[in-house]
This record gives sequence, structure tokens and C-alpha cells, in this order.
Amino acid sequence: MSAPVHPRPAVLDLFAGAGGLGLGLTRAGFRVQAANEYESVFAATYALNHPETTVVAGDVLDPAVRAELLAAARGVAVVAGGPPCQGFSTVGKKNEDDPRNKLFYAFLEIVGQLKPRAVLFENVSGFRRMYGGRAFQALAGGLDDLGYATRHCDLLNALDYGVPQSRQRTFVVAFREETDFRFPAPTHGEPDKLFRRAPALTLADALSDLPPVASGESADRYRAEPQNDYQRDMRSGAGETLTEHDGPWHGERLRAVLAHVPPGGSILDVPEALRPKSYFANTYARLWWDRPSPTITRNFGTPSSSRCIHPHADRGLTTREGARLQSFPDAYRFVGTRIRKNLQIGNAVPPRLAEAIGRELFRALAGSGD
Repeated sequence: MSAPVHPRPAVLDLFAGAGGLGLGLTRAGFRVQAANEYESVFAATYALNHPETTVVAGDVLDPAVRAELLAAARGVAVVAGGPPCQGFSTVGKKNEDDPRNKLFYAFLEIVGQLKPRAVLFENVSGFRRMYGGRAFQALAGGLDDLGYATRHCDLLNALDYGVPQSRQRTFVVAFREETDFRFPAPTHGEPDKLFRRAPALTLADALSDLPPVASGESADRYRAEPQNDYQRDMRSGAGETLTEHDGPWHGERLRAVLAHVPPGGSILDVPEALRPKSYFANTYARLWWDRPSPTITRNFGTPSSSRCIHPHADRGLTTREGARLQSFPDAYRFVGTRIRKNLQIGNAVPPRLAEAIGRELFRALAGSGD
């Protein structure tokens, strides 16, 4: 039997987290051959949902872990991933000498050892401007030194690609050969003269088939049949049982605070007598049912964090609601406690955004040949 014209290109997924980037690339036609993740619980989630992938758990700076990973990733066409962004964060104090930035250089070293056809790098929205642009220059210079002279860089918003959440990330795609790669055109959002786009997805679009649960309640059956294409996609392969839909438990005083917050409101709408002793103006903030979500964080079940109060219920988001807003399908399973599951979801690259980029990367590699 002859081999297919374009077999599934193999990928190494570094700093893989729960697997949002890997899932998107898989749906775009790639095969994730190997992945690395430092956190053992995150690696367990990845392995559970990606049984075809060799998942190497541990610190990529450890020589034994590195050797095992390189052996598992031999022959990959793409090295993908985003080094942890604590050292490069746009929030809080920046430290160019942060030892966590060693992982940034480990990424480049692994690219140099494997010599893939393409590199897919992702990081925080402000990556190009960090340290006066020196972080981006270090990446560009490192890729140049390794022979990846054809580079593409853009700031993409997941909202523009069918994710019901505004979430911006910087992506850099580099090749060893000339290609006609281009970043995907937006498919959702405000129409313009060049593209016909679908409306941006809202919380209602994402969540209306999920049953209502109050703080401390749970449900394991869907409220209704899928109401739209997004919900049909999210429920594909999940069966009839709904998982991870447990309302975070909040005490009586916190529920009293949340009851005063209107749609789009915040702690500033709560009577002063009920407010906590300290807070930020954008905390204890309620989402809108008819709008997309702002960027969710690892604490999307905690009302004292950024805007994450359910539009109708006096509670933070359930784990499944957070996963839906990130575009993880309902069949995707997460390992660990609620806090650890929410951390995995909040830190992930939305799979639908990764899929959109992956389709263009797949097309470019298929068109350029070997």
C-alpha cells in the first residue's frame, strides 16, 4: 500500500500544560509524537487525553529528562510550545535575569538539536515589547542562528477564531525553508470589507445547554440538546453524562455580596457595609450573558479574582464552564483537585485558536515539500 501524499506531520509539544495547543494541532491534522510538562498532574491530564503521545514528565533542564524527550521526539517536523511566562509576564515586576527564563533558552536548544522543519512559539500578548524588545530579539536572533530565517509574528485574539473569550497571545512561526505561510484570517467578530465573519460567540452561545447550578450544587446531565454549532462541537464524543459541572461553594456572607452585583457590575456596586476590607475595583465582577467572556484566569472559580461571576448564579464559574470558555470539548478530562483543574484550564492555549493556526501551518508545510 502506498503512503499518503501528506502523512500527518509529527510535533513535539514543549511546556505542554493540559494540552490545549496539542489538541488544536491534532485537530488541524498533526500528530503530537511527544510532549513535555513539568507539573506531574498536568502531564497526567495530557497523557489521559492524548494516548498516542509519549508524554515525558519532568524538568526539561534535567539532563535525564532532556535525553528521554529528545529520543521520543526524534524526526518531528514541528517543535511547538510556550515557555512559562512568569519571567516574561506583562503583570508585576519584570526581571530579565529571572532564572525561569532559562526555559526560554532551553526551547531554542531543543530546536537546534532536533532541527524540525518549523517552529511554533507562543507567549504573552506583550512579548514583542518586553524589556524594550530585547526578549523578542533574543528569540529572533536564536532562530536566525539555527537557520530559521523565515519568520512570521502576530498578536492573535482567540475571540476572532470562534472562542467565546477575548484572549490575546503572541505567536511566532519560523521555517527552515521558504513557505507561503500566513496567519489565519479571522472567522468571527465584526464584519469588514474583506471577510464575511460570524458574530463573536457569547456566554449564552457557549453555556446555554448546561443546567443551572447554585453555589455548592452539581449536575451531571445536560439542560437541553445543543443549541448551536459551538455546543455541538463541544459535546461531540462526550456522551450523555456531563462532568466537572459543580458550583464552587461560597459562604453565606460571600453569596450576599454576589447577590448585589448586576450583570457587568463589580464590587463597587455592593453596599460598603458588605464589602471586604480590601479589594480591587475589577474584582467580585459579574459576566454578561450576551457578551463574550474577558480573559479567564486560573482563578475563574473564585469571585475575588478577576471577572468570573456567573451571569445568573451567585457563584464563580464551574470547571466545565471555564473549559467551555477556553474551547476544551466536554469529552476532555482533567486530573487533580478543582483548583489544579482550573489552573490547567486557565493557563491553556484555547484549542480552537491553536487549530486555526495549525491548519495554516499544515497547509504551508504540505505546500513547501521536503
